[in-house]
Amino acid sequence: MSLTVACWSLLGRAGRAVRGCLFFGAIVFAVLLGVAAACPVQAQSTRAGDTFYVKLGGGLSDYAGGNDGSLGLDRTTDLREFFDTRKFTDRDAFPYVLVGELGYQFSPGLGMGLGYQFGQYPFVDGVPFTTTPGTQGEGGDLGQTRHTVQVLARYTVRAAEWTLSPYVDAGLNVSLGGFSTGIGPLVGVGVDASVTDRTSLFLEGRLNFTFEDEAVDGITTATRADALSALPAIGLRYTFDRPAVPPRILALDGPVDVVAGESAAFSARVNEEEATAPLTYEWAFGDGRSAPGLTPSHVYNERGTYTVAFTARNEAGTARDSLSVNVLLPPRIVSLDAAPRPASEGEPVRFSSEVDGARPIERRWTFGDGTTGTGRSPTHTYDEPGKYTVRLLAANEDGKATDSLALQVGRTLPALCQTVEEFNTVYFAPGASQLSPEAEQKLQENAEVLRTCPNLSVRVEGFASPDEQTPQALSEARAQAVAAFYEEGDIAPDRVTTSGEGAVGDPVGKKGAGDQNRRADSLPQRDDDQ
Repeated sequence: MSLTVACWSLLGRAGRAVRGCLFFGAIVFAVLLGVAAACPVQAQSTRAGDTFYVKLGGGLSDYAGGNDGSLGLDRTTDLREFFDTRKFTDRDAFPYVLVGELGYQFSPGLGMGLGYQFGQYPFVDGVPFTTTPGTQGEGGDLGQTRHTVQVLARYTVRAAEWTLSPYVDAGLNVSLGGFSTGIGPLVGVGVDASVTDRTSLFLEGRLNFTFEDEAVDGITTATRADALSALPAIGLRYTFDRPAVPPRILALDGPVDVVAGESAAFSARVNEEEATAPLTYEWAFGDGRSAPGLTPSHVYNERGTYTVAFTARNEAGTARDSLSVNVLLPPRIVSLDAAPRPASEGEPVRFSSEVDGARPIERRWTFGDGTTGTGRSPTHTYDEPGKYTVRLLAANEDGKATDSLALQVGRTLPALCQTVEEFNTVYFAPGASQLSPEAEQKLQENAEVLRTCPNLSVRVEGFASPDEQTPQALSEARAQAVAAFYEEGDIAPDRVTTSGEGAVGDPVGKKGAGDQNRRADSLPQRDDDQ
């Protein structure tokens, strides 16, 4: 109704036809707003911006001016005149308009156009009509056809969101074909119904006011202006470009839980095939860092719960979605050790561990002999020799970790086993590799030490004199003879190694030197020295 009030202020003391025109405009305006109010909101833009458009349509004409024809002569009241069907039957011409418009849409809601309106106005020529000021109903005929050229701006409410959107027009018009050229303002209201991404239907009403008063009909009255209006007009609107399609996030994926320090992969799926390019993507990982793209990876360094936000943008709009990620700090066993290692039966062994992770961390040890322990550095004593697997289980509220070590526990050895540096050497007759009783006695002493000290092994090196035949083969045979004696004395073969060293010494040496060359040395090997 604000439009009606504005028109009344512009026209001053308007005649019955003008008031009827404004009443009809108010009804159209109310109907259009009611239809738009029932319009559902759309998730995607329904109208294009930054494009040209064209409109074509038609409807009913309405003339408001000084010559109201027979309806006014019989003193019909304003409201009855508005609905009087004689407007369509008392003249040969039907009251119609054809409208067209070419314009540019700066945005989905704001546009500017150049319009043309052709109309038949049956009562514009009077009963009869005069071209000079005088008594109404006397004189000639200017015809019923008028042309209106319009320059206008249009604002469409929620054009990018609503399928049915109301709009308002304002601008200037020039009317042609009457007594003279008329110029004046125009105002209009309408509703646009989007049908496809380029086409829509419109229903609108428009008032084209003209000055001077006599320009349209040649009659000067108390009313200062006439109006050639389309009330209503309906038609089709076509835009040359499709509307920009905003991005939509179809799926957002990422881990629910991730370990601090490990890479977490994220991915997003959007409507890339239909959304208007270019599209930009941005991830905010909740720890102050961000990344572009659809499939980034990220490493969290601190424990906590983070909100990961994804944003997709283009000229049509912005889409956002988010997910939560729990960053865990489970235990990680950095080191595991025992001292002494190897150990002896009855000897206390102290275990140690370094574990990273969220505190508190629980440590549980299994020592491999059926016993358990707790703490960072427990101590344990083994009663029996053997090889034990020691395991550590570390746990916190974020997870668990395990590690193990192998511990050799030996029998408690006499001091001799740690101090012996040499064994008895045995000698052979010239050209022989058989052991003499004296040699066997010496080797028996060596074997007794080996049986007492499991931490020892023996390397047997055989030698020959240079004047002996095949000294290399003979030295190997002498070493094998000694090794065979040890093995017969229950010394495990894997504790005995042999080597033939060949000929040594000088064959022309002093008396007795050859005896020293025909020998086999037993060299003790301590396990912790190998």
